[in-house]
Amino acid sequence: MVMKQTWIFAVMSLLTTMSGFADQSSTTELQPLGKGSAPVCSTNMRVAPEFSSIGDDAMHDILLGKRLSSEQPGFITEILAHRESAWIVDVYIPDTTAMYGPASGRQMPVLAYITYPCAHNAPGDKYPFPYHDARYGMFENMLSAGADPVFADANARYPLIVLSHGSSSHGIYDVAHAQDLARHGYIVAVLFYGDDRAADPATENSHLGFMRPLFTKAVIDSLVVSQQFGKHIDADKIGVSGHSFGGFTALALAGGPVEGNTESVSDARVKAAVLAAPWMGHPEEGRDVFPFGPENRELKRVNVPVLWFYGTKDSINQPRFIVDAAGKTSGPGYIIELVDQPHVFEGPSWADRNAWELLFFNAYLKDDASAFNSLKRGSSMKGGNADAQLFDHQK
Repeated sequence: MVMKQTWIFAVMSLLTTMSGFADQSSTTELQPLGKGSAPVCSTNMRVAPEFSSIGDDAMHDILLGKRLSSEQPGFITEILAHRESAWIVDVYIPDTTAMYGPASGRQMPVLAYITYPCAHNAPGDKYPFPYHDARYGMFENMLSAGADPVFADANARYPLIVLSHGSSSHGIYDVAHAQDLARHGYIVAVLFYGDDRAADPATENSHLGFMRPLFTKAVIDSLVVSQQFGKHIDADKIGVSGHSFGGFTALALAGGPVEGNTESVSDARVKAAVLAAPWMGHPEEGRDVFPFGPENRELKRVNVPVLWFYGTKDSINQPRFIVDAAGKTSGPGYIIELVDQPHVFEGPSWADRNAWELLFFNAYLKDDASAFNSLKRGSSMKGGNADAQLFDHQK
């Protein structure tokens, strides 16, 4: 059955390549795939009791890695009640100031929240993280001290998706998003970069363009070799999805050279990328500034499939930069326009993003021929807000 499905997918890919892009006369509005059926479990994110009532503002600072005084915690790894059941990776930053700024030569912890399809006999507890009354999602079935994950299929290898948040942001916003993907048969790692821990206003934090991919690769490394998750991850099926600076991070990992550098930035294991309102450049003092070489021409090195989103009213990461950058990559590409959306999308448009994203990852990380066909022909997603695929830019 797997061989037959793979053969169908390969034939469809060949036909699509020969035809260029979808025949718009055969396009259709798509129905979202809905909520997956698998129960989900996760690594432990419980906050120590003495920090559970510090308030949203103080928690926000900690999530960003902003240490306000020597007596206060500087990052979320310092306030977790069960660090042994969380996923914390200590990353050594190479001693190269030109690339890593004030973080050069330091060792810094990065936190990842891992959620995955688990067995039906999961304990069933839900933990409301003490931040805005858990409006971004409850943590479900968290691992207890010393426990190993029990997967829905003990013999399966699941694709891995990494979620990369934007600047001045954090992974709590992606809790429900990650669980939705896990319910559809993915292992999902939500990263907490704590960018403010290495903030350097004098250089406009340009070094974060190198640190973000370094942190992400370290987390991927830790997962694929781990006893708990390694044997359950299909290391040939890894995707990255990010919003804003997280979208830039995803594209850098997918092969986009930052300031001409590829060795320490890109990760050949990444096979698909989803970019929501990604930073692809901006106007500055009468000229346009680009992150991937002049006019982003170095994006030709990106040959993996990429799904792009932009809001037509995004004044921060302007649509013209995103559409132009999408045309520079060498692999398959799709652009979804979110009508009347600002940089931070409104709720129904996040739902649209999630529905397209799931379809895209099913096509390219699960070799799902039906998903691939829908992705090629889908003009918009039902429900949500107004959205439209730009078929003229499909490749």
